[in-house]
Amino acid sequence: MPATLAPKPVFDNGHFKKDQKFAVYDGPLENLPYPERFDLEAAIDAMYSDGFAIIPGVLNAQEVAELRHIMTTSGKPDEYYDETAKGWCFNKHLTVEYHKDPHFLRYIDRPGVVDIARAVLGAGCRVHSGTLWITGPGRKMPIHADFLPVALPEEYASDPRVRVPIAECVAQFYLDDLTADIGPTVVVPGSHRSGRAPEGETEWNGIKPKAAMLKAGDVLLFRFDCWHGAYSNTNKEGRRRYVMQLSYSHHRTELGYPPMKYDHYYNPEVLRLATPAQRQLLGGGAAKKAPAY
Repeated sequence: MPATLAPKPVFDNGHFKKDQKFAVYDGPLENLPYPERFDLEAAIDAMYSDGFAIIPGVLNAQEVAELRHIMTTSGKPDEYYDETAKGWCFNKHLTVEYHKDPHFLRYIDRPGVVDIARAVLGAGCRVHSGTLWITGPGRKMPIHADFLPVALPEEYASDPRVRVPIAECVAQFYLDDLTADIGPTVVVPGSHRSGRAPEGETEWNGIKPKAAMLKAGDVLLFRFDCWHGAYSNTNKEGRRRYVMQLSYSHHRTELGYPPMKYDHYYNPEVLRLATPAQRQLLGGGAAKKAPAY
């Protein structure tokens, strides 16, 4: 008789696991504390204790306006992204192509943001991927985890002697002064210490989601295993929320675009303008040939 193959294990990834139960948090909102000033060491510690850090004032008003213009004018006509007739929302989600557009070099190594990423992921961390995201009224996001690198019984994951490594983290650059009615990001502080993804839960260990009620130009950086979601956009005037997302990962993680060591895939302007630090973040190194992407 032929050997019986063992079934493939279910990859415990909270964001993409298809059989996971999801639940939207629609209870009262409590805001995350807004930092009076940025403290790098405290922010690094917070990535392990709380699962996230807030970096205020990363972008100036001109940069916010430029990004909003790029997001508004890129892609297809608005009608293409409008899914309100399907019971959803306006949902324009575009991929940032770092190897093609030199404009995005200026965002990948912002002080504070990249310093935290390097501290928790290692000096050789990379920019994994990025997106531009505009959402409108009707949009809400259930509580989930993007990626669970290590599943542990809660008694171990919550033990203060255990520090689960961070495999990836995402920086959300907010391009609005956030208000409750446009659906701010909500996070469950400390939930990465549950050792698992949520299963139809909106809180962990009695801790309810809290809102990142930040200002345009601020950044929320959180680890992929931190439970998070988005409050409902209930704005009556059709106001949309603008966010740029930039993900950092461990240097051994495959990138979502050609690494810069394969520089023949790159716009010459990106190669000309990139600093040594930016080249490293984009997977730069000795030039190599590679199969077509």
